[in-house]
Amino acid sequence: MRKLIVLVLLLGIAMPSHAAFKATTVAAEGALSQIRRQAAATKQFLVTRRALMVAPTVSSTIPLAVIEHLAQVIPALTTLAATPGLLAYAQAQLSDPTYDIVAEFNAMRTMMISTRDNLITMFPKDANNFILYQTINAAGILTPRTFTAAQVAPAVALMDTLIATID
Repeated sequence: MRKLIVLVLLLGIAMPSHAAFKATTVAAEGALSQIRRQAAATKQFLVTRRALMVAPTVSSTIPLAVIEHLAQVIPALTTLAATPGLLAYAQAQLSDPTYDIVAEFNAMRTMMISTRDNLITMFPKDANNFILYQTINAAGILTPRTFTAAQVAPAVALMDTLIATID
C-alpha cells in the first residue's frame, strides 16, 4: 500500500477523495436536545419550588435546592451552547428566521444567574461567609432555618421571570 501511495504521489494520479464524517451535525443535534431537555426540567423544577416558596413559612432547604440546581445547570448549558455547529443546526431546526435563538438562550441563562445570585445574597452568613441555615437543639435535632414569604418574594419574582423565559 505504501508503494502505491508513493507511486500515486510521484505520478500525480488523483486518489478518490472521501468526505469527512459529519460528526458536527450529530454533536449539534445531541447538544440541542440536551439543552431543550435541561431547560424543560429546570422549568418544572422551578415551578415546583416556586409553589413552596410562596407559603407563609419557607424552609431554607427549598431556596438552597434552587441554588444547587442552578449551580449545576448554568455551566452545563454553557458548555453545551459552545458545541461546534449548534447555532446553524438549531436555526435550521426551528425554521423561523424571526426567532433569535441566541438572544432567547442568553436571556434564559442571564435569568438563571440572577436568580441564583439573588438567592445566595438572601442567605444570612457568618463572618466567615458560612450560610446560617440550620439550628441544633440540646437533643441534637437539626431544624432548617425558615424564611417568610416576604423575605423570599424578590427571589420568587426572579424565578417567575426565569420560568417565563423557558417555553
